[in-house]
This record gives sequence, C-alpha cells and structure tokens, in this order.
Amino acid sequence: MENVSTGQTREYEQTKKKVRQKKNEWLFVNPYLIVGIVGASFCFSWFFSIILTPNFLYADIGETRLYQLLHIGFAGALFAAYFAIWRLSGFFQVHRGALLVLSLACGLVSAVPGVWPSFLHDVALPIRTACAGAGVASLATLWIEFLCVHLKDQVRVAIASIFVLSFVWYAGVLLVDVRFSPFVVLAFVLISCLIYLFLRKRFALMDTMPSIDAKESDSRLLITWKPSLLTVMGSVAQGFVLYWLLQAESYVPVASFLLGGGSLVVALLLLIDSLKSFAIKESFIRKLFLPVLAACILTLLFIPAEWRYVPCLLAFGFSQFPYSSALFATCEHIVRCDLSSIRAFSWARLYAAIGLLLGLGAGWSAFSSEIFGDITLPVFVVVIVMFFILVSTTLSTKSYYPGEDEPGERIARIGGDGEILFEHQVDSSGDGKKYFQQKCDAIAEKYGLTNRQTEVLHLLAKGRNAAYIQKQLVISQHTAKAHIYSIYKKTETHSQQDLMDLVENYELDEGSKR
Repeated sequence: MENVSTGQTREYEQTKKKVRQKKNEWLFVNPYLIVGIVGASFCFSWFFSIILTPNFLYADIGETRLYQLLHIGFAGALFAAYFAIWRLSGFFQVHRGALLVLSLACGLVSAVPGVWPSFLHDVALPIRTACAGAGVASLATLWIEFLCVHLKDQVRVAIASIFVLSFVWYAGVLLVDVRFSPFVVLAFVLISCLIYLFLRKRFALMDTMPSIDAKESDSRLLITWKPSLLTVMGSVAQGFVLYWLLQAESYVPVASFLLGGGSLVVALLLLIDSLKSFAIKESFIRKLFLPVLAACILTLLFIPAEWRYVPCLLAFGFSQFPYSSALFATCEHIVRCDLSSIRAFSWARLYAAIGLLLGLGAGWSAFSSEIFGDITLPVFVVVIVMFFILVSTTLSTKSYYPGEDEPGERIARIGGDGEILFEHQVDSSGDGKKYFQQKCDAIAEKYGLTNRQTEVLHLLAKGRNAAYIQKQLVISQHTAKAHIYSIYKKTETHSQQDLMDLVENYELDEGSKR
C-alpha cells in the first residue's frame, strides 16, 4: 500500500470532521435533498406568481394594458439576466454567494409592496420589473445546479415534483386577499433564499460543488439548434396565449385559478409519468402537442372574444409539455455530459426567454394593436401557426432527449459486473464481460496506457468513481486521481461519460476477438 503524506492525512481528518459537524447523515433518503426540493419549489412559485398574475407585481395601475407591457418587460429582463449569468458563469461558479445575494436583493426590491416615495413612482415599476427578472433567473440557476449535482439520475423526478409543489404554493397567492398577496410572494423569495443559505451551511456536499471550465463545458454541450427551436416554440405559444388570458379578467374573473389548476394537473401528470412509465418523451411531444397547439391558436379566429379564453387555456396547458421537456432535457445533458450547470442552464433558458418575449410581443400586436387594421389578429395567428408547422417539418424524427433509444441502433445494457452488453452481439453475461474487457485492453494498447492505468480504465469504464478505485486497487486518493487524469489526457476525453462512450463505441478488429 502506498504511503499517504502527512498533509493529505491532515486534510482528510479536517474534511471528515467538517462532514461530521454538518451531520450529513442518510436515513432512508437524505433529508437535505428533500429540503432542497422544497426550497426550489418556492423559487418557481415566485416565477409563476409573476408571470401568471394579471395584476403585475400587484401594482396599482389605472391603465390595465400597462400590465401586459410590464409582462413583456419582465420577459426581456429574464433574457438579459440569463445572458449575463451565462457570460459570467466562470465567476459565479466560484462565487455562488454573489448569485444568492443578488437573488435576495432583487426579490426584496421587486416583491415588497408599494413603499416607494411618490417622486419615484414613475420609475418604481420598471425597476421592480428588472429586479424581478434578475432575481428569478439568479435563484433558479442556483437551484437547478443543486438538483443536477446532487440528484443526477433523479433530476427529472425532482423537477416534476418541484413543479407540483410550486403550483400548490401558487394557490396560496390566489386564495388570500389581494392585499396580502405581495407579502405571500415576498415569503416565497425569503424562504427559498434562506433554505439555500441553510444548505450551504449545513449540507456537507455543498462544499464540493464543481467548477467546470467554460470551454470544456461548451465542447461537451449537446444542446443544438433543433431542440432549442422546440423550446422557443413552446415559449412563443405560452406568451401569445398568456397575453390574452392576462387581460381576460373582464370576461373570466377566475382565469388565474384556471391557469394554476390546469398547470397543476399537467405537473402531476409529468410527475406520475416520471415515476412510472416515462411515456411523455420529447419525440412524443413533437408529434402530438405541436399540432394541438397550432389547432388551439387557430381556433381564435372563429370564436367570439368572450370565449377566447377556452382555447387559450388549452394551449397554455399543452405548452407546459414542451416547456417541461426542454427543462428536463437540459438537466439530463448537464448530468450526462458533466457540464457547468450554471453555464448550460442559463444558455438553454435564453431560448425560453426569447420565445416568451416573442410570444408576449405577438400577443400585444395581435390583441391590443391595429398594425394591419381589422385583420391584425388573423395575420398574427396565421404567422404563429405557420411557425409551428415550420418547426414540425424542420425537426427530424430523431429524438433529442437523452436516454431515448433510437430505432435501428444497438440497445446496450449494463451487466451484473458492470460490463456493457449489446443484445444482438452477446448471448450471455460471460461473453459480454469478456467483450468489455477486450475493448478496454485494446483501447489501453492503442493509447499507450500503463498496466496500472489499464486497471483504472477497466473500473472507470464500469462507472466506478475515484473513491472506489482507490479502495479496490489499494492506492492513495491522490494516486487514483493522477491515473484518472492521465487516462483522460491520453485518450483525449474530458469526463468519465466521454470515456464510457469511447469504450462503448470502440470497434474491435477481428484479430482482437478471441
């Protein structure tokens, strides 16, 4: 056994003591992760309380159409905030406390009811709007990183659970007296920020949040323009129908309740599907919900104005599916490709913010302006429907969601010993294990790995981590990490997932199969 230096021993004892002080114990499940899911749900409740409420930020404005314009301003603030976070992702990975302070400060400014002096009344709403967008984007980015780092394979279930809880909390905003609604929203902000701060102080794993170089993260990013276009489409539909629903209070006083209730039903359906069958995949959403959204919006041309809220509610409910799918896919990419969560999430949400901004802007142009005279609404409805049709024809039948098996490809599974088994190539776990080992040996020979590095490669390709390799090969943690780094460098891979993909896709020569 290799000797561990005194400095390493001291560092290990300090880490062990720190973990013990934070009481990071596991029961049946980790209670800190459950607390994190609850804290994240309050963050998303803050977002829904802003975007789904006709009375924007619960301000007292005589001109009701100004509320819709402020929603457009909020979408623009979201875009600007996500862009800034993406550009400064390297800084925020090291200084996450700065994002938390920004979230709390912006939340207090935007959510606190009218305490602004009279001479600042004209600038109060624009400032509150900008702060709301910056605060929501900052806090959501922190929570998504928490989920991706600590929940990994369960991130889809976690996000679906968060959506369910978010709409439950949002119901509290709708049920209380409107005079107290701002204080409820303020409570969402404070609770979410305080829970994140609590986890930073008490949850030991928060001290090991990764810091991934921006160039490395971008080189492994699998989110292309096609799934991004789908994200834009879903957000355009949301923004367009929301504009009408947010001004439909004169026709349907319970529009907010219908919005929240319908969204809760969709969130529950996604949660059940995540736990049970996982049938609502991105490919299924493209085939079914794009035509449904187009049909709902096209219906606006043929019904009286007082009934337009019906297809709008349906369209908003269906738009939740591509919206959620995009969020699931983003988090799956982050986990599987070992990306910078802050950078990848903020980049993906840029497209959602663009779509929301375009949709709300189109809604204002269609419902509140007369750019083309009396035919303004039909023109914009036709343009949006044609956009949906164009998206449907542009996207191929290939799935863009991680983990969905593609037709005609080899279906791989993991055997009992961690070996990769291809159903049409192997007939038994013994053959699969031998085939797996042969591929690892061939790769080691090709890239000039040492004998010890070859042993590490076998374990890495099975999905084992550095701690397991250290124990299995009876070496120090420093030595294990040094071997892993050397393997990545020699094979020109950037992560364990890249290495596993290299082994999985490596084709053996006929002479190597024995």
